[in-house]
Amino acid sequence: MVSPKSDRSLAQGENVAENSDVFIHHSEAVWAQRGTYGPRGFRGVFINYYAALCAAFAAIGGMVFGYDQGVVSVVLVMPQFLGRFSQIAGGGAGFWKGLLTAMIELGALLGALNQGWIADMISRKYSIVLAVCIFSLGSVLQTASIGYAMLIVGRLIGGVGIGMLSMVAPLYISEISPAEIRGALLVLEELSIVTGIVVAYWITYGTRYMEGEWAWRLPFLLQLIPGLILGIGILFLPFSPRWLVSKSRDAEALSALGKLRQLPTSDKRVQHEWINIRAEVAFHKETSILRHPKLQTPTTLNRIKLEIVSWTDCFRRGCWRRTHLGMGLMFFQQCE
Repeated sequence: MVSPKSDRSLAQGENVAENSDVFIHHSEAVWAQRGTYGPRGFRGVFINYYAALCAAFAAIGGMVFGYDQGVVSVVLVMPQFLGRFSQIAGGGAGFWKGLLTAMIELGALLGALNQGWIADMISRKYSIVLAVCIFSLGSVLQTASIGYAMLIVGRLIGGVGIGMLSMVAPLYISEISPAEIRGALLVLEELSIVTGIVVAYWITYGTRYMEGEWAWRLPFLLQLIPGLILGIGILFLPFSPRWLVSKSRDAEALSALGKLRQLPTSDKRVQHEWINIRAEVAFHKETSILRHPKLQTPTTLNRIKLEIVSWTDCFRRGCWRRTHLGMGLMFFQQCE
């Protein structure tokens, strides 16, 4: 729902547009006039192959999440693992096993909650690199664990990295994808999670017959491979055009958009999408100013407050239905 104050702001913007080249965003008009990049759904994936490949690569973050979930479920019952950690094998084992499993979820919660402002500050690309570094540290600690406390700390740190990846990877995919295939490419994240779980099951199925502690250390060590591939490879992919526009780097955003669409920047469709992104970012900034005018001064405290109220805005009238729908989908997906 748009407030009367917002209506007045938009009306003023329309008056400005009559006397200048300022672009005023109206979603229905933009959608009706825009050119398409190909058919919708999976057929369009083959036409927009470069964006699809970038999205598939970013979805490795989902594979890391799924792999870790699959590994711990099997490792917890390995005799070699139980021999090292007596808390899990002895009395009251249920509590210690539950704590071990829950620590990664706690870390993921902390990582996901803080990834928003990190991704806005240093870019989607570099926040993925940061997440991989944190995840790799956690993986090393888990692999080298000599005591239960060290294992718990490794799980927590690794969980922070996984939570960051699970938040920013879909964000990056959605911002680089054409509208026609955005839904299809976002499915890659869920597919990667399931793939990671299956791969972990088969690896632990093989290593459980190994003698010694490498039966459980090796699966923890192997999860570094997809993480490092993602962290290094993402550096060669384009920045999110929307993030570039949010940092007033419009020319770079146009160049990145042309690369993602494999079209010249002079193409009418690329130009139209570029203008639409700029309008969306401008509208978002204007809405923030209208809702929170006292928090616009660029201080550290105001940035923290603005980040907090941006979360509370999700539960305001006009947005809370979509928020509950999204939360419900994710909740029941994990309960399944």
